Amino acid sequence: MYETNQYEGMLAETVMMHGHNGDLINAYFARPLGAGPFPAMVLVHHMPGWDEWYREATRKFAHHGYAALSPNLYYRAGHGTPEDVAAKVRAEGGVADDQVVGDLAGAMHFLRSQPYSNGKVGIFGTCSGGRHAYLTVCRVQGFDAAIDCWGGRVVMSQQDLTPKQPVAPID
Repeated sequence: MYETNQYEGMLAETVMMHGHNGDLINAYFARPLGAGPFPAMVLVHHMPGWDEWYREATRKFAHHGYAALSPNLYYRAGHGTPEDVAAKVRAEGGVADDQVVGDLAGAMHFLRSQPYSNGKVGIFGTCSGGRHAYLTVCRVQGFDAAIDCWGGRVVMSQQDLTPKQPVAPID
């Protein structure tokens, strides 16, 4: 709950974290200033990529008292504008589910290892990020809460499965 006399301050920056197979990837990180402890939230970006909206949402979670981390799930595809990188990833059939799950598990471990962590970590995603959040909590133990905002392809027909998305998350 916000009060008009409370101190407001946050740290927001790009950090490196270990993702799938121990690969280093970048992530946008924000947290309130102060010793904490703080709960944490992993923010999973949508198909349009690791864009400004996710940076704003990461800071918004920090404003409300969370340590928040949004990993760049497209890091391995190279760099450029979010639109250009997302187009490249889309042309390649997306990111493999196993890689995404590994990156998001790494984000959870990154947040839980911080000295100001209270040990609680949730995961939040929109669109394909919602699908990835749902898939991750089905496959990785340790998340305390999950939010899937309009995530598609959670239920998939056999003909929609691909080598990179071989199983529907609901299964």
